[in-house]
Amino acid sequence: MTKRKIQDTMASVADDLEGLLDRMVSFYSQGLLNVDLEEQFFIVKELGKGGYGKVLLANEKITGDTMALKVMNKKRTSQRSFLREFSISYLLSPHPNIIGFNGIAFTTMDYFVFAQEPAPAGDLFSMILPHVGIPEDAIKRCSVQISNALEFMSEKGLVHMDLKPENILVFDQDCHSIKITDFGLAKVRGTVITSRCGSKSFMAPELRDVTISDGLVVDGSLDVWSFGVNIYSLITGEMPWQVATLEDEGYKCFVDWQNNFHMDNPPEAWRKIPTGIRRMFIDLLAIDYMKRSKATEILKYVSESWKEDSPDAATGQEDEDPMKSSSVQYEESVTSDLNTSQGSVSITSLSYILTTDSSGSQSEMTPEPPKDNMEEAIIIFDDEFSLHVGAEVDIE
Repeated sequence: MTKRKIQDTMASVADDLEGLLDRMVSFYSQGLLNVDLEEQFFIVKELGKGGYGKVLLANEKITGDTMALKVMNKKRTSQRSFLREFSISYLLSPHPNIIGFNGIAFTTMDYFVFAQEPAPAGDLFSMILPHVGIPEDAIKRCSVQISNALEFMSEKGLVHMDLKPENILVFDQDCHSIKITDFGLAKVRGTVITSRCGSKSFMAPELRDVTISDGLVVDGSLDVWSFGVNIYSLITGEMPWQVATLEDEGYKCFVDWQNNFHMDNPPEAWRKIPTGIRRMFIDLLAIDYMKRSKATEILKYVSESWKEDSPDAATGQEDEDPMKSSSVQYEESVTSDLNTSQGSVSITSLSYILTTDSSGSQSEMTPEPPKDNMEEAIIIFDDEFSLHVGAEVDIE
């Protein structure tokens, strides 16, 4: 396939996805109900809180179903941004490592609200022990599942933009089932952004350097960078740097190492990483985004030791193959039956929009032919800067 044909195919996919999201937003805006939250739900507890809203564990009174309600302050987000996140969550929810979705969305006097699958074990951040991380087998299971989810998102033409442990939900203490959540900052691949957004410690250097005059074309390499930083934190219980700028000594040492790479002579922070997987990090965290690998690069390293002095490294064995556990579903014993029809709080079924005018769009959302491990971005300007629960937004 010629370069021109590849570009035309990608442009068609990007246009179809933007069009689909616009149609979904328009469709849902017509049927969004105003609901009294306390009349319809028993609020069990608050699961999390950020500058733009909160997440509540709740039981729907009519059905008794348990769900997590994402509650977004109307003063801090627009209805369009809310419904766009709602629509993206729906499109991605079929994947086993992306948070489940039940189709409930409504408004209250002060908030926009939608419901999603609750995670019984919290988020991945809560499991990381400072200066220790998490067990090696759990790291590998998490990494395989996250890489699968990112590959799926790439196939759909979407970039998460804020991948961090707080946005990875855990469904059992051994991480047999984890799921990515929070798509409030997600962008269509090819979108041009002119402001930094997300969590600064996980931002790729090109995102840190974005300017209003030049902008940045979004592609999946931004998520790959964040993925690499996440893996480092799971292994060590630390961050490799505070921010990816040369003013940060930890990052500067990493750049120097990458420019003069020797497997056995890393900076101090990277001596905690076993020799066998240092090359993996150099590829995931390539300073030049065009040389950055895909998230699935980690699959080449699952047989290596990922933590120094771990029991698994000593024996050369693991409890189980992380590849086999990557598709394990949330166990039925702790799963709520979250139906798409919940009485007065349900929105209209999604089947109409998906069967009448969007099937073509979805059918074309397939992976483009490989081209040096790099996605050629089709440019779409994005004039709206959406915010989300718990987002760190850095505009300097």
